[in-house]
Amino acid sequence: MKRKQVSQINPNAERIAKLDDYELPAEFPLDPRKMKPNPFAGRVHLTRGGARPGAGRNRAPEPLERHTITFFKSHVDYLRRVDTNLSRAIRKVLAAKVR
Repeated sequence: MKRKQVSQINPNAERIAKLDDYELPAEFPLDPRKMKPNPFAGRVHLTRGGARPGAGRNRAPEPLERHTITFFKSHVDYLRRVDTNLSRAIRKVLAAKVR
């Protein structure tokens, strides 16, 4: 006689009498008077996660606006010598001229 397969996860599992899924109650009643406080509550100090002080991108002193500017190649070469990032180079040149 063939044994009936009870579990799709473990086909070799044996059936335990009176522990079928249909026999389990839908809800277990809990009695608050029998409950005990958690002895480990408040002891755990999580060391991972959360923002580190000073982490993240620094905010700009004022909001940036997007504009399109056209330069001669000689101007771009000059700005590249100031800084490889053209936006930063333009800001450095303007900051030096404003002072």
